[in-house]
Amino acid sequence: MITLPTMASATRKTVVSSAFGGAAETYDADAHLQRLVAARLAQDIAALPLAAVPRLLEIGCGTGFLSHHLLTDRPAARATITDLSPLMVARCRRRLDAMSPQARFLAMDGERPCLRPDGDGEGFDLICSSLALQWFDSPGDALAGWVELLRPGGYVVFATLAAGSLIEWQNAHSALGLGAGVASYPSAEHLGALWPPNGRGRILIEPSPCTYPDGHAFLDGLRRIGARVAAANRRPLSPGALRQVLRRVNQPDGFTVTYQIAYGCFQKDAGCS
Repeated sequence: MITLPTMASATRKTVVSSAFGGAAETYDADAHLQRLVAARLAQDIAALPLAAVPRLLEIGCGTGFLSHHLLTDRPAARATITDLSPLMVARCRRRLDAMSPQARFLAMDGERPCLRPDGDGEGFDLICSSLALQWFDSPGDALAGWVELLRPGGYVVFATLAAGSLIEWQNAHSALGLGAGVASYPSAEHLGALWPPNGRGRILIEPSPCTYPDGHAFLDGLRRIGARVAAANRRPLSPGALRQVLRRVNQPDGFTVTYQIAYGCFQKDAGCS
C-alpha cells in the first residue's frame, strides 16, 4: 500500500526544500561528506552491466556531485536528474548542461515520482540516489515505487544514513538529559527488509567520520548545506540548552561526528515487468 502524504509531511517537505534551496550557492564548499559518498556510490554504479545507452533516473541530485560522475562515465546516457528543490535543480543544471545536452532536469518529490516508464514499457535501467532517502517519510514505499519504474533486470542503487549516525552529538545531549533533533535512522537489517520481493539486493554499512574545529562549526556546516532541519516532532533546544551541548562537545582537538553510510544495490528480476 502506498502511503498518501499528510498535511504534516507535505509541510515538512516544503521546509526541507526551502532549506536546501537556500543553501544551493553555499552547498559545494561545505558538503564534504556528500561529495565523498557520491564518489563512492559512483564506483558501485560504474561496475554495473548497464546498457550501452542506459536510461538513468537520479533522485535528489543536489548540486550534481553524483550526476557529474554518472554523465562522465556514461555521456550517452538518457538521464533524468531530479531534486525536491527547484533551486538545487537549477544549480545542478548550470553545472552539467554542457556535459549532456540531452539530459532532462526536473524538480520533483523523489518519494512519489511524477514519472512513468517510457512508451515502450522498458523503464529505467538505473535509479540512483545519494543521501536523499533519509529525508523521506516512507522509504519502503519509495523503494517499491522506484522498482516499479525499472525495466526487468534494472537496478536501484542508493546511499543513505543508517543507525548510529551522529552518535557523538546524540550522546552529548543524552548526558545532559536532553534529546537531539536527530532522526531515528534504520539499521542494515531494517533497510534490507524494505526491498521489494521482485528482485534481490544487499546493504553495506561503512562509517565515515567527519571532524570540525568545534560544535559551532559542525552546526554551521549543516546550515550551509541545508541539512539543519530537525527530525519530525522534535522541538529545537533553547539557546541555553544548546550552549550546554556545545560546551560538552568542544574539545582541543576538535569535534568528530561519525556518519554510518548505508550503500544499497537492488536488481529487479529479469522476468518482472
